[in-house]
Amino acid sequence: MDETLLLENLEIAEDIPSAEAKHTLLSAVNSLDEPAREIIVRRYYYEQKPKEIAFCLDMPVKQVENHLYRTKQKLRHMILIQDGGVDL
Repeated sequence: MDETLLLENLEIAEDIPSAEAKHTLLSAVNSLDEPAREIIVRRYYYEQKPKEIAFCLDMPVKQVENHLYRTKQKLRHMILIQDGGVDL
């Protein structure tokens, strides 16, 4: 997986100023449990729509959207902690 492409497409990466924090974000994405990691990768790396992800993973679209929302919140929190409490 091209990590640069994932960072470019992941919305919260735009709010992260340092390269070190971006590396932390990639580590955080890689540490996610399934299906959260797969949903994030499908959405921001493969640029699939929530409807497409839901079809592939055999789950309701709303569940995919909820996973995306909660996982992005979790990633933001992880970056805040790792980056010394910098306000995103």
